[in-house]
Amino acid sequence: MQLYDAIVIGARCSGASTALLLAQRGHRVLVVDRSSFPSDVISTHFLWPHGMSYLNRWGLLDEVLAVTPAHTTVEVVNDGISLTGSVPTELLREYFRDLHGDDSGVVQSYASVRRRVLDEILVGAAAKAGAEVRTNFTVRELIVENGQVVGVRGRAVDGELVEERARIVVGADGRNSFVARTLALPKYDERPRCTFAYWSYWSGFDLGPAQLHRRGRLACAVAPTNFDQNMVLVWGPSEWSREFRGDVPGNYQKALDFVSPELGDVVRSKGTREERIYGTLDQSAFLRPLHGPGWVLVGDAESAKDQCTAIGITHAFRDAELVSAALDRWLRGDASIDEAMTAYGDRRRSQNAAAYHDYVCTLAEMRPYRHDELQLFVALRGNQQETDRFIATHADVAPVSEFFQASNLFLLNDAAKESSADHAVFEDFAETSRSYQQNLFA
Repeated sequence: MQLYDAIVIGARCSGASTALLLAQRGHRVLVVDRSSFPSDVISTHFLWPHGMSYLNRWGLLDEVLAVTPAHTTVEVVNDGISLTGSVPTELLREYFRDLHGDDSGVVQSYASVRRRVLDEILVGAAAKAGAEVRTNFTVRELIVENGQVVGVRGRAVDGELVEERARIVVGADGRNSFVARTLALPKYDERPRCTFAYWSYWSGFDLGPAQLHRRGRLACAVAPTNFDQNMVLVWGPSEWSREFRGDVPGNYQKALDFVSPELGDVVRSKGTREERIYGTLDQSAFLRPLHGPGWVLVGDAESAKDQCTAIGITHAFRDAELVSAALDRWLRGDASIDEAMTAYGDRRRSQNAAAYHDYVCTLAEMRPYRHDELQLFVALRGNQQETDRFIATHADVAPVSEFFQASNLFLLNDAAKESSADHAVFEDFAETSRSYQQNLFA
């Protein structure tokens, strides 16, 4: 029986990327997945500039861009207050230097990639780099000896039961991780308040760069994606999901019309829906232990959170590069496994990572913005540098604590008070806020 350096369970964004990077470093890697590719999976599809930069660092960006539209700005609209900007290049470079020690491959672009496209490219790259890829492979059991995970038993595509062993098993199998469930790993810092989300793919219009809109407790996004289509997504608080499901197509359009009447009109009058409407109701957030004897987790398996900032794929790429660098040091004998995993854990559980996790979980509660928060957005309209820094904070490139420090907020908020009256949301703010608390679908 061949002894692999690593067996990776899960061959999508975090798993295929981890396998690719370990194989590129010359390690013997087996990556397995119960799916075959190409195939879709629940996802926002969205890649922030650091996500695109990872693809560029790995030599895959051109292949993705050959079939995927990209853009260099995003528009964020809160209660009709529009902000357009992009993550500053220098902050992107600082991000990569801080996390990975070098800033090679940085690009300042955005894209929304169907998973049937992206995952197939990643799996193909892992195989080309030398990883052994087995699809339609169902892991049935982790092999544990003397308290340490040493391999897997599973059923291959031909139905044969097989056993494979490795020095480390990587759980890259998503929020419902088989590895985590088998090892009875606890969840902690659980955040049950989250959003429901429904989306589909539309042809017939071109709105340019991605747009993210929010009004009250509802939000929507539209982004150009593969096959000359747009992904149109709506989301709201999970406690409104039961009423929403009473008429998914009708309430999908109703949510668009409420959050952005202009976008709702475009979708209704010009759009052709090319697929059914997909949905997800469970996006509660949690953390799990990162590593243990013979195993390590990456991506959503170790840190799951709501889709509201569309950061999942980008974080999966970040984790793949962090864990593969740590495992490489150990496999080469440059560090003990404890030293390697401690270094991985220090970066994944840093103060900035914890602050961003809180930021996403707070946004996922979908509370209507306060008067002063909306005033802040008004102030940002006259300050492109701070607008870009806000977008960088939202994308987990700039630390949350730096943008939301008191001195910055006072400065921006004071600047907003002179101009906020020009926006309709402030005309009868108290009544508007009360109306936002009513379930639109009840």
